[in-house]
Amino acid sequence: MIDSSVPSVVRRRRKLPQIRKLTLLAALRSQIWLMSRTSPDTAAARLADLFTTPPRPSVRHWEHRAMTQAQYSRRRFGNFGFLSVYRWRPDNAAPKGKVLVMHGFGGRASQLSGFAEALVAVGYEVVGFDAPGHGKSPKGHAALPDFVDALEMFAAQEGPFDTVIGHSMGGAALATALRLGMAAQRAVLIAPPVYPGTYLAQAGRMLGATEKVTGRAQALIEAQYGRAFDEFRTPLNASVLSQKALILHDRSDRQVPLAEGQLVAAAWRDADLEVTEGLGHTRILRDPGTVALVQKFLMQTA
Repeated sequence: MIDSSVPSVVRRRRKLPQIRKLTLLAALRSQIWLMSRTSPDTAAARLADLFTTPPRPSVRHWEHRAMTQAQYSRRRFGNFGFLSVYRWRPDNAAPKGKVLVMHGFGGRASQLSGFAEALVAVGYEVVGFDAPGHGKSPKGHAALPDFVDALEMFAAQEGPFDTVIGHSMGGAALATALRLGMAAQRAVLIAPPVYPGTYLAQAGRMLGATEKVTGRAQALIEAQYGRAFDEFRTPLNASVLSQKALILHDRSDRQVPLAEGQLVAAAWRDADLEVTEGLGHTRILRDPGTVALVQKFLMQTA
């Protein structure tokens, strides 16, 4: 049913970007489908390129408001160059601990700014950064190994942390970094994916690539980074961690199914799983109930 209260010209403007996206996706699918059958190596290279190119969606109004409270700086992260760093601190008081927030693929630190506001209110300092190729950091390719490397560099400068909070691929990166020795007392993973190969295969099917092409694309990415996808299996990494953890996942998440969060929670020896309803993959980050659960977790396990 069309909302007659919205002028038709506004409705048309809203539809146009979506129509353009669908048209571009259809053209790209035709391209990949044809290349997969005529030039599989070229198709694999194209798929690998697409899989490691993060989208950069526009910042929402609620993010702008929260980010006005953050101290912004640009800091050098080794070969990544300068990345955007954010810090929230309590007023006129020494913080009781430091919390790191890590966004997911195609995200930005501002998406987790609601947690920063709530945790600063109870005395914590909160820090985060826009990963390579994301947010206000320079454009470029990025993949899970880049997230992990950037986290390790940041932890060397800012750690240890009281708590680390990661969304989606940011949660998978945190589990890997913790397994590699990053110091933190607690962890909160929100909608953590289990295995990057699952999502590459999903992208390949959506774009019409053959299984052979998708396998070659994975081999290209692994060769580029010198790290196998198997190193980033979140349940396997979680199984060796001793930190107290909270896993948050929404039942209606269409990007990362609830079953994946359940697998991570089951593998983590000291983890609680909280399942939300009707928040999907990103609304969960700004829901007051979710924020309250994280705040409660920190207060009860301090």
